[in-house]
Amino acid sequence: MRKMDEMDRAIQLRSEEWGYKTALFGLCGWTVFNIYQSITKGIELEMLPCLILCLSISIQGFTQHAIKHKMIDGDEEFKEPNKLVQGVILMVVILIVVLAIGIYCFQKD
Repeated sequence: MRKMDEMDRAIQLRSEEWGYKTALFGLCGWTVFNIYQSITKGIELEMLPCLILCLSISIQGFTQHAIKHKMIDGDEEFKEPNKLVQGVILMVVILIVVLAIGIYCFQKD
């Protein structure tokens, strides 16, 4: 395998960007359609597309923060709090709240 130059890397990144956006829009559409069917026809809600969508967006956000933190690490002029840890804690809190609300709603019925 030959080593990619800057132009090849830019082309690869652009194609990966388009593929990622297409997958996210597909998952968003699948999730919205599934929610619509669940509300109008009473079909059971599928959590798989929603979970995959949340997981992919979370991983993308966490890696973006981690790479940014790694790039500015050691720079004396620019200091930023560790947003990766803050993001993980925020996601855990949101997950706990969503699970608590979901459990409450299912036990109420």
